[in-house]
Amino acid sequence: MHNIKAIIFDLDDTLYQEEDYVKSGFKYVSNLIELKTALGADYVYDQLLLLFENDKSRVFNRFLELQEITDAELESLIIQEYRHHKPSISLLPENIEILQWLKNQGFMIGIITDGRPEGQKNKIEALGLYDYCNHVIVTDELGGIEFRKPNKIGFINMLTHFKIKPDEAIYLGDNPTKDFVACNNLGMKTIMLVNGKGLYSQEVEDPDYFANISIQSLEELKTILESWES
Repeated sequence: MHNIKAIIFDLDDTLYQEEDYVKSGFKYVSNLIELKTALGADYVYDQLLLLFENDKSRVFNRFLELQEITDAELESLIIQEYRHHKPSISLLPENIEILQWLKNQGFMIGIITDGRPEGQKNKIEALGLYDYCNHVIVTDELGGIEFRKPNKIGFINMLTHFKIKPDEAIYLGDNPTKDFVACNNLGMKTIMLVNGKGLYSQEVEDPDYFANISIQSLEELKTILESWES
């Protein structure tokens, strides 16, 4: 018999597809670039997407270099606008369903996410997750990027906030390089969403980094919880 009181989620590529956020940002800055240059927004968007698919790093810098645009001010503006834009993203209906079910069952719901606070909070707001979550931790707000997972401080803070023991919580994420090792060490239950569409590799070799259970969709969480409670 498990006495689970809280379900804590990762955000990107767990509750929604991060690629949707990237596309939303590219669409937004493509219109900005069209206003600032002679390039059409559709052309810019296609080029940004192509560059991103080849290599996720320095996409805007590489785009401007390829267009032979040397404008540090424009480059800075594009990056800032991308990071702060209000994204056009949404939860899958089945993910809304599971969150509503968890809420109705009386589970506490949390999110622990890495990333720049303004961007992560814009995502959470756009997805409507504040309607379901009892507590959200953006790890950078704990004191900088060194607090990002697999640092255990975010997990400890969440458990403290909920006033629960580690074995009363599940952490559900998608990235085994950072999502589960701290939880496993603390004694939390861990579940990995096997995500074929995620932006990052799900391969690790060290067993300490493995989740206790793997699932293909969030809907499976309901089955797991019901079997544990029976």
